[in-house]
Amino acid sequence: MTGAVASELAATAPQERGWRWFVLALVLMVLVTAAPAWPASLSLLAGAIRLLLPVEQFALLVLVAIASCAIIGWWSGGRLVVALLWAAGAGYVIWKVPLPFSGYGAFGRGWALTLGASFGLVCLVSPRRALLMRALGAIGVAAMITAAGFTTRTNGGNTLFDGPAQMLSREYQRRLGESLQSWRSRSDTESWRAFAQRFPEAADRANRMENLLVILAEPLSGAGSARGLIPGPLVSIAPALLALESLLALALGWAAYHRLSRVRIGPPLGALRDVRFNDQLVWGLVVGVTVLLLPTLAEWRTVGANLVCFFGSLYAFRGAGVLTWWIPDRLAVPALLALVVLVPILGPVWVVIAVLAVTFSLGLGDTWRDFRAGAQPRRPSPR
Repeated sequence: MTGAVASELAATAPQERGWRWFVLALVLMVLVTAAPAWPASLSLLAGAIRLLLPVEQFALLVLVAIASCAIIGWWSGGRLVVALLWAAGAGYVIWKVPLPFSGYGAFGRGWALTLGASFGLVCLVSPRRALLMRALGAIGVAAMITAAGFTTRTNGGNTLFDGPAQMLSREYQRRLGESLQSWRSRSDTESWRAFAQRFPEAADRANRMENLLVILAEPLSGAGSARGLIPGPLVSIAPALLALESLLALALGWAAYHRLSRVRIGPPLGALRDVRFNDQLVWGLVVGVTVLLLPTLAEWRTVGANLVCFFGSLYAFRGAGVLTWWIPDRLAVPALLALVVLVPILGPVWVVIAVLAVTFSLGLGDTWRDFRAGAQPRRPSPR
């Protein structure tokens, strides 16, 4: 990036919007990263969170994203000492994180470093693009580098994905075992038995939640891999989950950097109601659905499932933007409270399915209908 372009970006980029949602996001980041230490009464919920995050140390990805932004900020005219401090801090945490230097530990460290370097490279190459497109490009570059690294470790008779699948399957079983052990230490107590007798429906839902976690994480018997085991459903879509997790980490790191630094490296995060992206991304969803439906492409169904999971989540996010565009600010909190009330009535799984179905339909329909076209933009509520 040239100095002229950097100065122009620094001078014209608008300021970040408020602190309320940012602080809430930081709190959620800390809670999610600390899920292994949650109390036994919340261990099933903690187990679900741990299984949805391929890299369990979510805060590590955010820290690397901030360090990458700081280095780009130095390149754009910022202070070198700030970039060095953030880079040194991220490097120290990556080195000292309590993980082994092989298996999942090596994968987590490697992905964090590759993602940060890829994001910095994409920011240098395309300084005028919005954050979403930069993040998607960085995730794509990091995925290609990671796949190339796994290729060098592939043994004869194994496919490219057998090694990573076995590694993640072992890691997921470890997380599941810890969460279930913590939960059973709670469910075996007299107080829980008394609670189960008084509220049998709640106890039954807890048992169903426990069984669901086992089904989603444990491998299945079959001829789908070198060891005769088919990875569990969550392991099969781990690439899509990792991409979504990385997208969130880059967004939070971007927001944190622009609140801590005066040097702008791009536009700030916009409001949820303004979320849009290139309509050509719908082809990723189309390809995924096609691969899943055509019997002649059965060997590629795992790839199709990951495409549907990732791009479907993107369109659900876009649909959430359409929904918040329609819902007045004064009704946002009552709507969230209504969802919370529905959780004990319908169960969390059905509530999540219903919300995803509505938001995905709106997001996909917005590709053709453009529900927000011609509407008067509403001023955001004060933060």
